[in-house]
Amino acid sequence: MAYYEQPGRTTSVDKDGKQTITVTYVGSEVAPQPTDISGTIRSCSVTKSEAGQIRTQYQFETDSSNIPGTAFQAVQVEVVSAVRTVPIETHPNFSEKYLSAEDKKKIKDAVSVPDRSPTFDDTGDQARAISLYGYLIDGVESYYVPSLVVRKTYQASSPPSAKQVGKITSPGVSVPGVPKGANFLLINISSRGQSGSYTVTEEYEMSGAGGWDTFLYGS
Repeated sequence: MAYYEQPGRTTSVDKDGKQTITVTYVGSEVAPQPTDISGTIRSCSVTKSEAGQIRTQYQFETDSSNIPGTAFQAVQVEVVSAVRTVPIETHPNFSEKYLSAEDKKKIKDAVSVPDRSPTFDDTGDQARAISLYGYLIDGVESYYVPSLVVRKTYQASSPPSAKQVGKITSPGVSVPGVPKGANFLLINISSRGQSGSYTVTEEYEMSGAGGWDTFLYGS
C-alpha cells in the first residue's frame, strides 16, 4: 500500500462565502497534493500512527465551480465475520488463573508418553487439568475463536508495496465490534489492472482482545 484517498471529502463555507475543501489520504507514505482541485492550498498536515500508517490532509480554498465530483473514487470496505483456530491450552478456562505454565507442561508430558497414567495432585486446578488432558489425549489441540476480516478495495495508479504484509497494520477504516485491545494484521494484498490504473484489495485479520504479538508481527 502506498496511499489512498479516504472517502468523504468535506466542503465548508464560512460567513464570507469562502469554501474550503478538505482531502485526506492514508497509507505507507506521504501523499502528494491532489491535482483535480483548482484553488489555493491553505494547509497540509502529515501525521503518523503507532502502527506506522501515515495520514496526509490537504485543505484548499476554492469556489463552487471548482468542487470536484466524479474524479473521486471511494474506498469499498467489506467486513466478514469469521473464526480462526488457536491452541486449546489458550482457552480462558485454562488460563494462568487456573493452570500455570508448569501445570500445562506436566499435562503435555503425560500426553506424550503412551499408556502413562497421569496424576494431577499438585496442579492448581485438578478438574481443569483433567479436562485439558482429556482434550489433548483425544487429539483436540485447537478450538475456534471469533474474528473479523476486513477487505478494502480501492483504485491506485501503481501496484502496491507488499512490505507491510504480515505486519500489525490498521486498516484505516472504522470497523464495528472490535474488542478493546484488539488490532489488525495485514494478511494479503492483491492488485490487477494495467499501467496507470489498478484495482487493489487489502485484507486485514482482527486479533483477539490481547492484540497480535508485537515481537512476532511488529510494524
